[in-house]
Amino acid sequence: MTRMILKTAAFAAAAAAFSGAVVDAAESADADAIAGGNALKPKWVVDGVFMDEECGTCFPHEAKTCNKELWRRCCAQEISCHDYHCRSAIWGELKPGDRVRAREDFLSDDEARAELNKGMSGKVVKTDGDGGAFIKFQRDDLDDDDFVSHWVFKTTFWDKLELPGKAGRLRAAKLATCMDNCTRGADCRLNDMTKKRQKTFQTCTMSCKFEKCREDVECSEMLQAYQTCKQEASSKGKCKASTPATAPSSEL
Repeated sequence: MTRMILKTAAFAAAAAAFSGAVVDAAESADADAIAGGNALKPKWVVDGVFMDEECGTCFPHEAKTCNKELWRRCCAQEISCHDYHCRSAIWGELKPGDRVRAREDFLSDDEARAELNKGMSGKVVKTDGDGGAFIKFQRDDLDDDDFVSHWVFKTTFWDKLELPGKAGRLRAAKLATCMDNCTRGADCRLNDMTKKRQKTFQTCTMSCKFEKCREDVECSEMLQAYQTCKQEASSKGKCKASTPATAPSSEL
């Protein structure tokens, strides 16, 4: 009877080991398939459409004749477009060997759409040369064998990850986002604001904590690089909407 119990236990252990090996092999195969691809980009990046065609009828010079909702939408799109072209001036480009840490939960930019959790640390394994980084994330920092590897596109890197030891860059990124939000709140009409709007805008910008950035050399330099990039993007018309053949209706 004892011998039979031992045989049954041994069989169960062997079956469990085999099952685990099959699962590990499947996960390894999936990981290899993911690693062989590239980071998935947001649709608006793939399409290359940063601003609606209608914006070309009035934005950014004809506020008085522009439909208010259209103007607000174009304002927000221009801010997002400039940020897409210039956020790398703050964060730089990820390269193999770089260490990262998740600032909040997010989904990977690959077919797996895996959930990666706040606090997970990772190391860039390779990049695709087009804004994507393949990163090995540790589920448990104390267990090197407990990890997952996934693609992350640069827009996700900017929003969800941080570079340990680069506090100045993180501060500059937060300040840039804060200032962009203030500009968005003012509908991009910084040159013709009412006194009430000026006060609201000033209150908003004060909450961005400029002084702390000025006291940090890295933050100050990164923020200046970001602002310079935005000015160049504007002067080169990188975010300028083309004028549509037919002007849109004033009703949205």
